[in-house]
Amino acid sequence: MKKKNLFLKSTSSLLAMLFVVMSAFMFTACDDDPEPEPEAENSILEIVTASETHTQLEAFVNADDDLASALGGNNLTLFAPNDAAFEKLRVTLGVDDLNQVSPAVIGAVLRFHAVASVELRESFTEDTELSTLQGEAITFNADANIFTGGSDTDVEFVGDEILATNGVVHVVETILVPPTIFATIGANLGKVSQTILLGADFSTLAAAIGKADTYAASTEGAPLLTEVLAGEDDITVFAPINQVFATAGITLETFTAEQWYGIILTHVVGGDLSAEAIGGGLAQGDNTLTTFAQTNVQVAPTVFQENETLAIGGAPVVSPDITSENGRVHAVAGVVSSVNTYTTVLLGGQGNAEEGFYDAFSNVRYNFAGARDASGVQSSPVDLAYYFGNTNQATLASIDSDGLNTVYEATNPDLSIANTFGTRNSTRFRVTDLGPADFAGVLLNSQLEMAASSENNTNVSAANLQEGSVVAFTLDADRGAYVGLIRVVEIDDTNGNGTITIEVKVQVAGN
Repeated sequence: MKKKNLFLKSTSSLLAMLFVVMSAFMFTACDDDPEPEPEAENSILEIVTASETHTQLEAFVNADDDLASALGGNNLTLFAPNDAAFEKLRVTLGVDDLNQVSPAVIGAVLRFHAVASVELRESFTEDTELSTLQGEAITFNADANIFTGGSDTDVEFVGDEILATNGVVHVVETILVPPTIFATIGANLGKVSQTILLGADFSTLAAAIGKADTYAASTEGAPLLTEVLAGEDDITVFAPINQVFATAGITLETFTAEQWYGIILTHVVGGDLSAEAIGGGLAQGDNTLTTFAQTNVQVAPTVFQENETLAIGGAPVVSPDITSENGRVHAVAGVVSSVNTYTTVLLGGQGNAEEGFYDAFSNVRYNFAGARDASGVQSSPVDLAYYFGNTNQATLASIDSDGLNTVYEATNPDLSIANTFGTRNSTRFRVTDLGPADFAGVLLNSQLEMAASSENNTNVSAANLQEGSVVAFTLDADRGAYVGLIRVVEIDDTNGNGTITIEVKVQVAGN
């Protein structure tokens, strides 16, 4: 009788049972494993663009090519403020639209939300510091929420982190403000300084204020302009918009820090003066304002882009009465000057009724009869005249110039200036080597005196002028001996006697 192999049978049964147990274990183990993380499919910019709650972030990033390029790189973390975060900031700043904020400020703030490494939320602790593209660091509190959120030191995250093909996105409902910028906002919130230092339309002026304050910081008795603008005393600022500097070709390098300091103080007056109040004063005959530079600037009605407005120191007001806690800002389309600046056209009008005589101090033109009648025995408002001769062609001449008198007598002896003008002012001239850019840069009385005053202002005329010529002049002593500059804009001799277009800068009374 053949024996059965019990060992093999037992072993076979045991292996079968072991296989069943292992299989059960393996299936059970597989069921307990977590689902694998889905791989990221979109970049950070694509995530922002696809989000319905990040429309403002998308718009600001798209408006900043450098920032968009940076966020298109690799290994990045973006703390992405949603639309609610931008709305909170708008309300805090008290503006109608965040586009009113300087793009440079917005750009710096948004760069503070980006880190050039991939930082997952599980790694955030109270000791974490993340250096941002803006340069300052994001820190966290004990709850692993963001500590550096400006006035909010406990910024929580919204939803889960979102993995991107080039990094990770963490959504926040608060704009993270770099500490240095937050300090500026906090000091200026609601003040005139906020309008200027954070305003999109005044970023060039803000940069000039920064340069001017380097002079103030090193000069005893010169207060910082930023402190003046944020002070408790009411002030009114006539603030040039960015286009003014761009059109005039004025950059930060155009003037020294000291010159910028004087120029900017020329735009500031004491008190909270509305446009209506300034216009009311003008109606009562008060046509000057005394600035913080201790100069007088003239107020005059003007027309800008077909709209009636006021000109302050030659700068038209284009957006009046931007009010703040400590005064107001009037946006102006020009640089406020403590020298009067006029543009006029004179005709070489000898022998006819054209206006060739000029009051350079008050910007008034006269024809021969008007100039004669205005020149009494004691005084005359006529400072110079223009003629175009055969030898001395485009010529600006004093009223006591023999050359001017000869030209008029040659046409008609009855037009003799020597015999018919009761008073003939002795304005004196000097053709300078200044160029148009030098002329444009003269904004302050001190600059004008330096450029125009000279013992060499001795000529009774400036003859054979060319377009671009700059002429210095000194008015008669009876006219206050004020100094000024004349830039020749255009000369046209096609109408027989010719015309000249000139831009004139002359001291304001009291400066």
